[in-house]
Amino acid sequence: MTKKILIIDDEEDVRTYLNSLLTNSGYHTKVADDGEDGFRKLTEFFPDLIILDIIMPNQSGVGFYRKLKKSEVHKDIPVIILSAVTQYKDFFAHDHQSVPRPQEFLEKPFSPQELLNKIATYIK
Repeated sequence: MTKKILIIDDEEDVRTYLNSLLTNSGYHTKVADDGEDGFRKLTEFFPDLIILDIIMPNQSGVGFYRKLKKSEVHKDIPVIILSAVTQYKDFFAHDHQSVPRPQEFLEKPFSPQELLNKIATYIK
């Protein structure tokens, strides 16, 4: 069965690139352009893993992540943060809202192979 990955990023070029990379690597993907759109697609798609940007309009990645981890239905979905804003890494290191840290935090620009290796760690 093909594993599903939800990509949430407000940059169209990043979404397109990640979608191509992951589709060509055998994953089934859906894309969302912010946290609100991400939550709508999350409930329809129920992914095996989420790749999440931090700074986005409407609902940030931080807001999406908090909501996700408080959801009894979705809280166990692994999350890889992929962001150019590295100061948020420290935010996730602290337990501000009683939510666990994301599985990974990768800085943009990122190595495609490193991302694929991280994904393979969390979904088989």
